[in-house]
Amino acid sequence: MDKTVPRHDFAVFREPGDVLAAASPEAVLEVEGLHTHFETEGGTVRAVNGVSFTLAPGERMAIVGESGSGKSAMAMSLIRLVSYPGNIVSGSIRFAGKDLLKAGEREMNRLRGGDIGTVFQDPMTSLDPVMKIEDQMVLPIRRHLGLSAKEASVRAAELLAKVGIPDPQARLRQYPFELSGGMRQRVLIAMAIACNPKLIIADEPTTALDVTIQAQIVELLKQLTSSTGSAMLFITHDLGLVARFAHRVAVMYAGKIVETGQVEDVFLRPQHPYTQSLLRTIPSMTGPKPARLLQIEGLPPDMRHPVSGCAFKERCAAAQGRCSVEAPELLASSGEPSSGQGHLAACWVEGGLSSVLESREEDELFTRFKADAASDTGRPDLPDFEEGEDVLSVQGLRKQFLRKPGLPWKPAVKVQAVNGIDLRLRRGETIGLVGESGCGKSTTARLLLHLEEPTGGTIAVNGEPLTSLQDESWISYRKRVQMVFQDPYASFNPKMTVSEIICEPLDVMKIGTRPERQRKAYDLIQKVGLDPAYLSRFPSQLSGGQRQRVGIARALALSPDVIVADEPTSALDVSVRAQVINLLSDLKNELGISFIFISHDLSTVRYISDKIAVMYLGEIVEIGPSEDVFQAPMHPYTSALLAAVPIPDPVKERSRSVELLTGDLPSPANPPAGCAFSSRCPMASIRCREEKPALVQFGERKAACHYAHA
Repeated sequence: MDKTVPRHDFAVFREPGDVLAAASPEAVLEVEGLHTHFETEGGTVRAVNGVSFTLAPGERMAIVGESGSGKSAMAMSLIRLVSYPGNIVSGSIRFAGKDLLKAGEREMNRLRGGDIGTVFQDPMTSLDPVMKIEDQMVLPIRRHLGLSAKEASVRAAELLAKVGIPDPQARLRQYPFELSGGMRQRVLIAMAIACNPKLIIADEPTTALDVTIQAQIVELLKQLTSSTGSAMLFITHDLGLVARFAHRVAVMYAGKIVETGQVEDVFLRPQHPYTQSLLRTIPSMTGPKPARLLQIEGLPPDMRHPVSGCAFKERCAAAQGRCSVEAPELLASSGEPSSGQGHLAACWVEGGLSSVLESREEDELFTRFKADAASDTGRPDLPDFEEGEDVLSVQGLRKQFLRKPGLPWKPAVKVQAVNGIDLRLRRGETIGLVGESGCGKSTTARLLLHLEEPTGGTIAVNGEPLTSLQDESWISYRKRVQMVFQDPYASFNPKMTVSEIICEPLDVMKIGTRPERQRKAYDLIQKVGLDPAYLSRFPSQLSGGQRQRVGIARALALSPDVIVADEPTSALDVSVRAQVINLLSDLKNELGISFIFISHDLSTVRYISDKIAVMYLGEIVEIGPSEDVFQAPMHPYTSALLAAVPIPDPVKERSRSVELLTGDLPSPANPPAGCAFSSRCPMASIRCREEKPALVQFGERKAACHYAHA
């Protein structure tokens, strides 16, 4: 098969020295002065505003920045897939010496999928839901490589095996909806590398994935670029992944690159205030917890209006008079040559924030940037949870689904989604619920909200079991337990104003008069940190962080005792994520609200949670105080989850020896006989495969492992 697949003869970016081989001076990609505008009714949006960079063979370059910074618009411009009303206004894009802006559509179709592979953010919308995986893979392989249908099918199976998908022949015959999120993303990666491209563009390929699947995909991409010599442009807002994966990084803000350089230089010696602020908003996995996460105040500029001076000046503590009138250009940092691809930053103040924080520590505006995760500032005093009342308790909670087969004569399959879990949530406490997709976290959330009827077990509020209550009492329960959804935009009526969205629970419950409800909305919008002027806006007029704040305000409308937050920060930028997490922490401390916080972002879970419950295949395998679980995990699965979390420090990442968790989550329709984790556990013994471990108490913690000890 390999002889039919074209190989590219070029020098690659060597591992681990990050030094380009000198055999081939030609860059894979050269971008110069790229401008992309979108003509809207409200004016011209200058999404990409003069971007320039080069990408060498085998090099992995990360593009980071907040939503709206122009990352995706720039990436789509490179392959001329900017949708209407977008238009590439000016600039130059040279790929392997060819000017793509002058290429015809036939030539671009040959390059896309052939010499240029693309991995999109959402595999479910990128794959055709009514076509089998084989049909979607075979067609481009035949078109670009000229193989027969049989040869293309064999290569498709080889590619699926290469990206770590078990039983590739069976997967080829399946539809996208029959695969997990991680498998669908791997299918897209397989399609992107099918023709050995010279360039791979990956736009947020790991955003919604678990840390274990994320780690596997990142290692896979590293191996592919190293072995094939493909260059990669990796767009993400996860700075930990950048530290683990990239050779070079470019930070975008307001359509421009404001800092770029080798990943070690940018992470360890950032020069631009925006880069410095982004790095300081990341919750730490180690060390004392700060009183509050750092957050970048304000919002990016509206790119419909021309920006005078530096675009970051309104949010920058180091801004000077010159910043308001003159836009800085990318210049070499101190001691570096001005030519080549060294460490460059677009800032008039040498050293950025660091240069002014030392001399103005007394100013709160500046000292908030100086604090970091290593701060010895204590968190606000919380209630004594051991002596507090149980606001919500769950015992033996179960949920079984019947999966109907595709053929009518086959019997339905029983799927145990939640398999007997116990939880005690005290007033003012936050329990973090973590685990891979398919472990039962979201089903548990739906059971707690009574959006699903439990198959077994009890749910009690303030000590009173709900199973003994009449139907009308569920209405009272719904008032006391509210939810914040992962995607607030999908949970809003787009035709309702923010005021109507917040008042909706009050309207449904018929609480108060209309003026009273409006006053409540006015108070709540301020409580979540938004101006009351937002009450008259529609969801489409808000940013992602603003929409999530409105979702929190809606959840607060009925003054609940418990809020279940299901992945509320998974799709947010690090800066917006810090704002939302600080808000939830404030609400917990001020109002005594209890939270069930579901997430796969373990650094965020560590910061906000008092206890951690780790779920695997519908069961809790470890639960205990947050710091104890993070510092000394007792279950091998917890250890694997923590080991997969990337650290935003490239030096530490290079020295880490990460043992990736292999294999896929067992099917809940056919769980293992013994320990559910035994098929993936490196410590598994015969006893583990035959005898199911009980959840045993060890001091303040519980763990379900035969080899767990205090």
